[in-house]
This record gives sequence, C-alpha cells and structure tokens, in this order.
Amino acid sequence: MYLTGSKQCTVDAKARLTLPASIRKEFDDKVCIVPIDGALHGFTPEGHKAFLDSLFPEGFNPHSRRDVKLRRALTSRTETIEIDSAGRICLGKVSQRDRESLGLERQVMVVGNDDHFEIWNSERWEAVQAAFTDEDLDALLYGE
Repeated sequence: MYLTGSKQCTVDAKARLTLPASIRKEFDDKVCIVPIDGALHGFTPEGHKAFLDSLFPEGFNPHSRRDVKLRRALTSRTETIEIDSAGRICLGKVSQRDRESLGLERQVMVVGNDDHFEIWNSERWEAVQAAFTDEDLDALLYGE
C-alpha cells in the first residue's frame, strides 16, 4: 500500500466521512483510527500493528513500564471502525474530546501519507502546508 494525495471532504451530520476512492480501495472493511500529531491517522489493522511494533525497535518488553504505558496509551485511543458499503467511516466512534481538539466537525482534508491516511481540520492543514516552503523542499532534496 502506498497512499498519496489530499482531498477536501465533508463530515456529515451523523459524523460520517466518505473516504476518497483512492484510499478506500486500499482497505478491506475496517480501519484503525488513532489521534496523533494534530490529526486522525487511519491504518489497516495490519498496518496499525506494524506501526505499534515500529515504536519498539528492540521489541516490546512487557516488563518495561515505558513500553507498557506507551502501547496502552496508543491502543486505548485507537478505534477500529467499519467501512460501510458506501465507503464511509463513522467518526462518531472517535472520542468527542479527540474530535473537538482536532477540530473535525465539518470540512476536513484526507491526506495520503505512505502507509496510512490522515484526517485533518481543513484550516489546520492549510496552516501546516503554508509553514512548509519550496525552499524547505529544495533543502530536503538537495541537502542545501
């Protein structure tokens, strides 16, 4: 799976979001949604497990308080959501606190980011994009 692009979408009155077709086709019938870094991140169940495993490069240690707390924090905030026959996910399954803090009420951007997608408040996404300049991209590409 390799997700790219961005698309403006609308969350309906029942807190449902229709995933863009390019993203929807990469998922079966479930998506794992977790709030990270100002957005909701959507993984396949297998992708979510791989993401969690990547946080423990030496392997998860069930005897490490840090490892246990980190895994618990992320898994407890993750919701596994069904994708309905119309390609919608119900953001109402995500905690009200998370949806409000992320500003995911009406207009959102759905952004492909390699192995997952992200759901951003549209205004917040525009601010993030505006802060990243062509000069930043040139420096990244050419080491300047």
